[in-house]
Amino acid sequence: MTNLIVLGSITEDLIRIPNENDKHFIGGVPVYAASTAKALGESIGVVSKVGTDFHLKNLKVINSLDADLNGFKIIGSTSMKFENKYDSKGKRTQRVLSVSDKISFRDIPEIYYDSPCIHLGPVFNEIDPDLINEVRETFDFVSLDGQGFTRSLDEKTRKVILEPWLNYEEYLPKLDVLKVDDAELKGITATSKLTDAIKLALKTGVKLLVVTQAHKGAIIYHEKKRYDIPAIPTNVIDETGAGDTFITAFLLEYLKTKDCYYSGLIAAAAASYKISNSGPIPNYTREDILNKLKAFLPDFEEK
Repeated sequence: MTNLIVLGSITEDLIRIPNENDKHFIGGVPVYAASTAKALGESIGVVSKVGTDFHLKNLKVINSLDADLNGFKIIGSTSMKFENKYDSKGKRTQRVLSVSDKISFRDIPEIYYDSPCIHLGPVFNEIDPDLINEVRETFDFVSLDGQGFTRSLDEKTRKVILEPWLNYEEYLPKLDVLKVDDAELKGITATSKLTDAIKLALKTGVKLLVVTQAHKGAIIYHEKKRYDIPAIPTNVIDETGAGDTFITAFLLEYLKTKDCYYSGLIAAAAASYKISNSGPIPNYTREDILNKLKAFLPDFEEK
């Protein structure tokens, strides 16, 4: 049995960074989650769909990440494909090049039902919000990356734009964890100030709120307590997948320790390794993470 099931689209990403050649990588929440789990010496179960246009080399990458792929399907003609264009300050503009088939509860293999946690990681409307209700009845611990419910499409440019999640109050109380970045949370709640967005999200009764803030680190709210997680300094190469890395490392640690701050530190260190490297193949181990944290925080102790 795997401790964590991750559901969402596996993507093919075109990465464009100033003064560099274009790069093509496999991506999506399940891929970066599997990469993070492998680095930490663990494994996840994947529920995802790609089309017949999915490249063979990317199938090899998926297999190399040692995830359980009983929930992975090749179905339909197109896969989820994005163009991620970064400016000199690291700000990303996304365009949708194609989409994959939707993922529903019946796509989750029954052998996954005994896993303690499922993380829903939609990237662009590939799951319906009602899936939250269905997984809530099956899994003890339910986590959601809210990004997929804030994204819409500018039909002329095919750029991803953020729009409010109109009935978020109906679904957030059913979550154990909501992970968002600061812009996504403001988009979900239709507010311009992060403090107001946080208040609205917590008002729904969501049990644990994780807000990532890129180079500013992350903020975690749980049981009326706030935990400020610092960003770990590193040489930034490619920020794609940083949030997915953070939440995967956080969940895997939190399921074992129930310690928000400790789990957040592990997640921050994992994310710092991710952004210092291009693509999803991990270039670090759990020991590397622990050593980085001991160097950054002399009082840090492994649990």
